[in-house]
Amino acid sequence: MTGGSNVRRRTACTILLYVLAITVMCIPVSAQGGWRQWKVYLLDGTSVTASPLQLRADGRFTRSMDPNEAGFDRSQIDYLAVNTPQPPPAPTGKVKQDVVVKLDGTRTTGKVTFKSLKFSEGMIVQNGKEMSLENVAYIKFAHSKTKPKR
Repeated sequence: MTGGSNVRRRTACTILLYVLAITVMCIPVSAQGGWRQWKVYLLDGTSVTASPLQLRADGRFTRSMDPNEAGFDRSQIDYLAVNTPQPPPAPTGKVKQDVVVKLDGTRTTGKVTFKSLKFSEGMIVQNGKEMSLENVAYIKFAHSKTKPKR
């Protein structure tokens, strides 16, 4: 074996390592744990990032893995928005029925119930049809106004 072939072999290995390193750096990085991030927009105008978004057994939405987190009741939430590079337009204004906006921009209305929600993924039911959250960009909740007693 000559010295020239060792140099070529080292050069080829170095180039291969550079290509591998650049490829790894170009891979999009998911949120902590590999789950999608959701933004929780509250009725008071504030928002929090959920990583991951979860629904506890008591019906409260949480934004982390912390078992002591108080979470948010559905009645406090205006809408949920998935963190995606090119989201469709967000639902705005007050709605009489819950609104689901899919990633392709199509909208459906009707009461949304959560069949499961853990690590930012799960299933919802609307109008008797199950939908994976994988295809959902927004869930806007309807809130009834209680009329003051006279």
